[in-house]
Amino acid sequence: MMLTNNQIKLINSLHSKKGRTENELFLVEGEKGIQEVLDSSFGVEFLVINEEYSDLFSSPTIPTYFVSKDEITKLSTLTINQYGLAIVRTKMVHSLSSLENQVLVLDGVRDPGNLGTIIRICDWYGISQIVLSNDCTEFYNPKVIAATMGSFKRVTCFYTDLTKFFQANPEHKILGADLSGENLHTYSFPSKAFIVMGSESHGIREVVSAFIQERITIPRFGEAESLNVAISTGIILDHVRRNQSFSGLK
Repeated sequence: MMLTNNQIKLINSLHSKKGRTENELFLVEGEKGIQEVLDSSFGVEFLVINEEYSDLFSSPTIPTYFVSKDEITKLSTLTINQYGLAIVRTKMVHSLSSLENQVLVLDGVRDPGNLGTIIRICDWYGISQIVLSNDCTEFYNPKVIAATMGSFKRVTCFYTDLTKFFQANPEHKILGADLSGENLHTYSFPSKAFIVMGSESHGIREVVSAFIQERITIPRFGEAESLNVAISTGIILDHVRRNQSFSGLK
């Protein structure tokens, strides 16, 4: 089968947030991402695969178009994508009906690479829920999806007004990553917590900071002024899990 002009226009429209929102579709690109989405509950509209890898991706129920490597390059948002892409239906998350004991909260994180890496880190540490302020970068941004390396299918991202969210869920202690906080190495994590991370440029904003009950910091031994938010998230989640291991919590 050959791609129609309308399908090509559709794929190109999904490079923008407006196109993804209007069509309720998004792109999954590269070998790992395509394999992960085919083994998920996401609905795949169709596949566009490099004809050289026709034996690598196959589905009896999903329409598949085999095209040249050059065509894949033209359609892809990635600088390097030799395998292909999947056109996938979005899932709208309107609420979190049941909260986990440990939930990551992001305030104003706008870099797609950082969000994708954070999702991947959460998947590594078994954190399957992330709550995000409404101005965080879009979950279905192709750069976010690519950076998750397939973890997007296992981590739920919920966008909301953080102040209203905190008010509605008082059973979780609200922790904030802050340079003036308690040393992470000696801090004892509560059994239920929202772990709030701010953006690298602004940190946790004042309106959100007003809800923080306890502050934690990663101790600095060198001269660097700051840490990347994704790296900081990984360090903190490692201590969350280590602390739970020692205390017997899960």
